[in-house]
Amino acid sequence: MSAGVDPITPIAVSTEPPPGYWRRESSHYPQPLSPMVRSLMVEPINKAFRGVFAETGALLEGIEFCEIGGWVYNRQVPLGGKDRKAPPKWLMWVAARTVPSLRSRIKTNLAAIRSDLTFQWVERWYNEWRPGQEAAITRFRAVDLAALDDKAFLQYVEELRRFFDESINIHFKLAVVALPMVELVFACEEMLQWDERRVLSLLTGLSTTSTEPARRLAELTRMAAGRPAVRDAISRGGPGTAARLPAIDAEFAAAFDAYQHDFACRAIRYEVADPTLAELPDLTMTLIRDQLTRNYDPEADAAAAAAKRGATASEARAALNSRPADLARFDRLLARAERVYPVREDNEFTTVSVPLALARYAGLEAGRRLVAREELADPNDVFFLEWEEMTARLASSGDARALVAHRKGERKWTLEHPAPPAYGTPPGPPPSFDALPKESAVAMKAILWATQRVFEEDRAAQKQVISATLRGIGAAPGRYTGPVRVILSEEEFDKIEAGDVLVCPITSPVWSIIFPSVGALVTDTGGILSHPAIISREYGVPAVVATANATALLKDGQVVTVDGDRGVIEVAVA
Repeated sequence: MSAGVDPITPIAVSTEPPPGYWRRESSHYPQPLSPMVRSLMVEPINKAFRGVFAETGALLEGIEFCEIGGWVYNRQVPLGGKDRKAPPKWLMWVAARTVPSLRSRIKTNLAAIRSDLTFQWVERWYNEWRPGQEAAITRFRAVDLAALDDKAFLQYVEELRRFFDESINIHFKLAVVALPMVELVFACEEMLQWDERRVLSLLTGLSTTSTEPARRLAELTRMAAGRPAVRDAISRGGPGTAARLPAIDAEFAAAFDAYQHDFACRAIRYEVADPTLAELPDLTMTLIRDQLTRNYDPEADAAAAAAKRGATASEARAALNSRPADLARFDRLLARAERVYPVREDNEFTTVSVPLALARYAGLEAGRRLVAREELADPNDVFFLEWEEMTARLASSGDARALVAHRKGERKWTLEHPAPPAYGTPPGPPPSFDALPKESAVAMKAILWATQRVFEEDRAAQKQVISATLRGIGAAPGRYTGPVRVILSEEEFDKIEAGDVLVCPITSPVWSIIFPSVGALVTDTGGILSHPAIISREYGVPAVVATANATALLKDGQVVTVDGDRGVIEVAVA
């Protein structure tokens, strides 16, 4: 076969959607999933959402994910499971009082609200779940997988799967704890006529776990700056820089290894088939190089965010000073929102990105064992198996090479057939919640508000044409001018240069490590509560999200000005 010819034959996959209205979910899954991560995440996420919504009594059955044509879609599942036009207000009033299943759901919802259930989950995160996650991760990481015999390794794999499912459940409980934050937004709109972005400035800078990797990297960068040999090696860069560190400076090499141990056991995106940060030490070297260039100062950023929070809170209190009841309400809601806001982003480290990394390492070890048995051609081919298929072959035997070849053909076909933005007929607006008890009505409005501001599907589907100005949603304030760097996937991180305007489909939380290197952010998808928006605010990086197709319109090297206040990108005339 001649060099450069792709031997994989495309194999069509079904594009027949299930019943209902499905939107493309590119804010978390811009690429097709590997079969392994599909089996680890899709149905467990659906189950977790169903459980969370049932426990809280939300008037939705859940948020459901599926693959159509190899791409990930989702939908909001109404009670009863079927999309239908919303009942008129009068009928909703009657149903809320006469339909037993709806009455029971509302009763559960009121009990959850009055017991402050979701805030209890926040406290459980701080006091129970996070310590438990950290302890379990330490235990799993301490195991030498290669030293286990097949029986012990299979037991490890089964225990890891149980831990992964528990992690998913915790993550999606914490995905719905935004009610206190939304209550603050609603209250500030009512009492102060503030928009949501102004309210969010009361909370920016509190997500310290998500910014800790960059803060620690800044410490390592300062250490490198004071060591000429290290600084010179990092500035020259190139493959293998990290491997040469022990010969250059043993003390710095030890500090670098400690950083990698603490922060690099993480999946870069929601995928196990991609290398983790720990497998890409030269990427960390590149980030240090960029920090050396930009003189990133995390303490100054944190101080600026704290000053902005304080000034905004003082402004609110001054406006409410003559209204004691409103002032007390503001202070109470702010304290609750301050407790909740960090959890939205910070939990991801131990509930998603590290569990995915552990699953990848277990998968690679399984792949090596299956290669030794001549049941796979390459260890990385294991990710074309579902988790249960992998464990079945570990437990017995069976050549998986034909199945892997088939799955590779399906993936090639999927990549050759871009996903449409939606399938099915939109069900229309939700029903009026005014017929519900006031507490339930507020809770449902909060759920819909928060969901929209994470995904912003409608805005992200409105394709633009190239012009002097592109528009999106202003997600992080500020204005910055610099050269574009289009990054379509994590494999292109090495293209980023200090001061670039990062233009990408979306970012996962782990991308936070590159934010000290960039001057501004532009994304195709996401809303003001999406991961890229939150991280941009934490780092003080101007950001515009939900442009729909900036990655297709902007080119590397173009000079643009990103205005995160107005939600526009101004393209410089050549």
